[in-house]
Amino acid sequence: GARRPRMPLVLVLDNLRSAFNVGAIFRTSECLRVRKIYLCGYTATPEDTKGQTSRASMGADGFVPWEHRPKTLPVLQELREAGMQVVALETVKDAVSLHRHAFPASPGVALLLGNERHGLEADLLAACSTVVRIPCHGVKNSLNVGIASAICSYEIARQWSLGEGLVAAG
Repeated sequence: GARRPRMPLVLVLDNLRSAFNVGAIFRTSECLRVRKIYLCGYTATPEDTKGQTSRASMGADGFVPWEHRPKTLPVLQELREAGMQVVALETVKDAVSLHRHAFPASPGVALLLGNERHGLEADLLAACSTVVRIPCHGVKNSLNVGIASAICSYEIARQWSLGEGLVAAG
């Protein structure tokens, strides 16, 4: 039968050091039928020799289109030129709660996720249309990047009414 279209969401991972986090992001992305994942800089890829990313993804990397790119900024520029809204997920002061941001389903969203320890560099944040954050009410102000990616991706799917099996074009 015809394959269901993919969600008009692209993930851009900037220098994620953990193959396990990347694998978790692949698993969530496969569940949501994310359009593509860009693995930038030294982000682990499914082709890494130790195979940790592929194992951590439980094989989901075989079902999500992905591409490795040496630099993140040109990817963001390409996605913006294609009309996508580029959104960073980061804990910076001026970030808006992801629940208060309306993510446009057409032509779609590129979600930028940063390094587990250092987050996103200023030049990458400046290349984004907006910066969103996940509200945290404990002592810690951030979540694991794999968990944060899942929360944000599911919020986008909820806004686009994909939670009940309705699929946006793309």
